[in-house]
Amino acid sequence: MLFRKLIVPAVCSIALVGAACTDSLKTPAEPTAPGGSTGATLKVTAPALKDPINDARVASLPPVFNASDATFTSGTATPLQYRFEVLKTDGTTLVEQSSLKNSTSWQMAEQLADNTRYTWRVRAETSAGFGPWSTLGSFLTPVSSAVINDPLTNGTTKATTVRGGTFIPGQGWQSSSVGDGLDYEVGSCISCTVEFDVTNFGKMEGEPFQKDLKWISMGDAGAWTTAGQVFRDHPWKMHLEQRADFPAGMKLIWRNGDVGDGEPGDHTAKFNDGGPNWVSSQVYHFRLQWDPSGFTIQVDGVTYFQDGFGGHAFAPPNLLIELGCFPRQESFVGAIFRNFKLTAQ
Repeated sequence: MLFRKLIVPAVCSIALVGAACTDSLKTPAEPTAPGGSTGATLKVTAPALKDPINDARVASLPPVFNASDATFTSGTATPLQYRFEVLKTDGTTLVEQSSLKNSTSWQMAEQLADNTRYTWRVRAETSAGFGPWSTLGSFLTPVSSAVINDPLTNGTTKATTVRGGTFIPGQGWQSSSVGDGLDYEVGSCISCTVEFDVTNFGKMEGEPFQKDLKWISMGDAGAWTTAGQVFRDHPWKMHLEQRADFPAGMKLIWRNGDVGDGEPGDHTAKFNDGGPNWVSSQVYHFRLQWDPSGFTIQVDGVTYFQDGFGGHAFAPPNLLIELGCFPRQESFVGAIFRNFKLTAQ
């Protein structure tokens, strides 16, 4: 088997997608009354909102919120901290509340819907009490170019076929067996990006099954008719897997129309060490990008696989993308997937 060029970074110091979640209280008991000074116990002004305001459309998600400092109206001035809230367009339904911040800038962690209006506000606090909320600012989220945008956290999915598993409210879809998967029949996507988050898996998860388990598989939908050899030998097979015999090993097979070492053929690479330090409590963000020139695969922004297609585009007759690998019966057991997005370039 020909091993194409493999990129493995010398240092894998990565910022985890899930880390931001520790900075917020996503589900406080009740939102406080919006606007004005109702209930305020601290003699300070309300912060003035800077951006985003007046239905400005933010450039990217999650957005960053900026306000001006509050000032004391009486008494002895002491250092202030700030609490932010993001609400739905009605101004009362809470989406996310921050922890106390030392500055008047904050980036939220909660996922927001595309092309949607939200509101936000901020107030000053000390150990002695809290000041009035600012007025409500409003903003719009970006208009997504995704062909498929499937959060998987609300108990539903846009997948064409659901093969087992279960939905965990607020967390995503969890694979329950090596034969489970979420199938997205796309038809055609020559230049695309696939992204998804996955958690609740550790090192060498396939060792008990004596299999290298797959996070994602792609190919022609006809190869998903049954588990077995059809997908294994198919000229449009792609799958990304975790090595069962090495704690930080990974392997890729990506065929662009034929089998073997030629072009088109097998774009195959594997390594025993140098991959992420898989920890079940962490959330990992996968990104696969391809076009007729080639492909790049990243985990948490680090490139692990990259190769050219030699002018032969990855173009299955009826593209199917699956989280898991039903045809090989090699899906992760217990892994939780969410925030699946397919974007056409």
